[in-house]
Amino acid sequence: MKTLTIASLALLATAVAIPVATAQIDDSAVLRGPAAPVYKVSKDEAVAIARTQGLVKLHEAERDDGRWELEGCDAQSREIEIDVDARTGDIVKIEIDDDRWDADCR
Repeated sequence: MKTLTIASLALLATAVAIPVATAQIDDSAVLRGPAAPVYKVSKDEAVAIARTQGLVKLHEAERDDGRWELEGCDAQSREIEIDVDARTGDIVKIEIDDDRWDADCR
């Protein structure tokens, strides 16, 4: 009978220890899914950043894939496209059309 009592106590101790060990696992992040990206740079801020790079006249501003894509004209009436990272405000791309006096920029 002593063997049965010791075995019962060992089984009981194991049964109590298992929930305590697993109680610290946090599954809530899995249930919530991935966090949405945080865009810290507003459209107005992106335009202001683009203006420091030569944008004078804005035609279009669109946020796509974590970037502000800004299209417009520079001071020489050329088309200019500037991409600004919507999280950091960093300039990602600048493209200037070499054709002077573009019809859209007059």
